[in-house]
Amino acid sequence: MSLYNQFGTDKKVEKEGVILQYGNTADGKPIQIKICRAGGANVAYNKAMEAKTKPYRRQLQNGTLDIEVMTSILREVYADTVVIGWSNVEGADGKPMAFTRENVIKLFTDLPELFADVQDQATNLALFRAEINEQDAKN
Repeated sequence: MSLYNQFGTDKKVEKEGVILQYGNTADGKPIQIKICRAGGANVAYNKAMEAKTKPYRRQLQNGTLDIEVMTSILREVYADTVVIGWSNVEGADGKPMAFTRENVIKLFTDLPELFADVQDQATNLALFRAEINEQDAKN
């Protein structure tokens, strides 16, 4: 397999996103979060990270930036540029959560393991590889 097949990504999919499935609600509706790639063709992500981390550049270089500050920045950047939609997401009270920036941040604050998984998926090259997406389109 060539390097182009191994590492070539579908720039359109990187920007338009993929759907992550997280089981079903109590009444059987699929819980889905739609994400773009964190990086790559998602230029908005790169710009937002640059802008949000600029005040902390020296701390980042020295490795002294508090982990909570960095996590907060990441949640905001993901809410602004990576998570682009969801369906059937419910709050802790079981009521539907509207897709808003504030609710994305709240969900990721309340459920750090979900946030960690979304981060992993948003940087998972395989989700955005051109070869895989071409094969999916044929099926």
